[in-house]
Amino acid sequence: MFKGFTVVVVALISTAQLDRYLAHGRYTDAATDMLRQIGRAFGFW
Repeated sequence: MFKGFTVVVVALISTAQLDRYLAHGRYTDAATDMLRQIGRAFGFW
């Protein structure tokens, strides 16, 4: 289970870094903004 979690984290970090390099972080910023809004809608933040 920990190995799977580690693989997912590494994949997400790699994807975010690739987005920063190729698209100047446009998609990573949009995804984090969307998650932030979802969290606010459910009262997490």
